[in-house]
Formats: sequence, C-alpha cells, structure tokens
Amino acid sequence: MNKTISRIKILTLGMVVSFMLTACATSPQTMQVRSDVDALATVDALTKRRFAILPGNKDIREQDLQFIEFKTYVEKALIKRGFVKVDNLQDGDVVLFLNYGVGEPQSHQYSYDVPVWYDMGFYPYYRRYRFYSGMSGYYYTQRIESYMVYKRYLNLEAYDMAAYLQQQAPKQLWRINVQSQGRSNDLRLTLPYMVAAMQPYLGTNTQHMVSVVVDEFDPVLKDLMFAYPGGISPVVLPKAEPPPK
Repeated sequence: MNKTISRIKILTLGMVVSFMLTACATSPQTMQVRSDVDALATVDALTKRRFAILPGNKDIREQDLQFIEFKTYVEKALIKRGFVKVDNLQDGDVVLFLNYGVGEPQSHQYSYDVPVWYDMGFYPYYRRYRFYSGMSGYYYTQRIESYMVYKRYLNLEAYDMAAYLQQQAPKQLWRINVQSQGRSNDLRLTLPYMVAAMQPYLGTNTQHMVSVVVDEFDPVLKDLMFAYPGGISPVVLPKAEPPPK
C-alpha cells in the first residue's frame, strides 16, 4: 500500500513539474529591450534646433521606405525634446545623419536540469530490465539548448547646417550612439524601443554609457509607435520575447 502511494506521489509530482515547465514556456512575457546609450555634445549644442535628417549610410537613399519609417520615429523623439523639423535644408541650422543596422549573430548556449521518472521495471531511456518490486523513482538529467544573439545599433550625428551647405569642414555639434542585443534581428520591431531609450539624451552629454530598459508599456514608446498619420502603428508587438541578459 505504502509503495503504491509513493508511486502516486511521484507521478503527481511529475505532472505538476511538467505543467509548470509548459506554462513557463507558453505564457506571455512582457516585451522589453535594454539599450546602452552614449551621448556627446558641445556646450552650445542645443542652440541649434531646426533640423533635417539625412541617411548616414551612403548605400541608403532618402526615398528608402525603411529609412523613412525609422526617420519618423527619430523625428517624433526630437520634436518631443523641443527640436523643430524643417522641410528644406536651407531653413535649418542643424543637419542630422541617421545610421542603423544589425551585426552578425553570435551563438550562445545554456543548460538546465529536468526530472526523468522511471517505474514498472524500466531503466531510464526505456531500457527494459528484470522487474523488482518497489523499483521506482526519478533523477535529473541536463539538457543543453542553443540560441542566437544579435547586436543592434542606432547612431545619430548632428552637424552645423551652414557649414554643411557651404561644403566647409564638418562642425559636429552632438552625437548619440545606441546599441542593444537580443534574440531578434528585426529592426522594425526593436528600433522604436531604442529610440525611446535615447529620447531623453538627445543633444546632451551623458558623461558615460547609460543602460536604459524600455518595455512595451512605456509611455514614450507608445507615443513613438503612433508617429504615423492616422495613428496606426507600423510595428506589431509579439506576445513574448525573453528579457535581455
């Protein structure tokens, strides 16, 4: 009788643990992106606020749809910081160069222990042997999983517009670099989070790299997501992405 009760307890424990593992794997997690922000600026950087944004990569055209989408996020962030967008370069006093991309993936591994139950005359891995009464129980085995991590980057550099138009030596006013890493290489998904992270530091000097975590409920992010006319977000948030390490 006691042996039967013990077996029932073991099976019940196995069902509970299996259910918990399944629940952890399938339950939605909050989407969040951690970014490292590094900003530099001259003392009079914010005296020039009338801006226009151009591609920072010579291989990207101003008419490129992805550039237009990403530029819209950055424009919204700049306007929130008191900058003014101009349609013609001649009307501005600062020209901004926007650059972005994803690095080569890096492979990572992690291990975890899972319980394995045996009973009714079987060895682990289902090798049959001679049955001895009362032989039941469980042990732990290690599993190894691998996943890919991508490094994403966003750069914005500000230069004096007059010097740029007159083709003089470039006069840099400020710059900001943002980088993040995670399992997604989808910039259309992650870049709005990175823009939200850098918004408070546009045109400033952070003195050092600052780590900023933005989740899908962040009010700054929500405002950026509706930067398009008609209030339609071009990005569909997934139910889950593991928090960055």
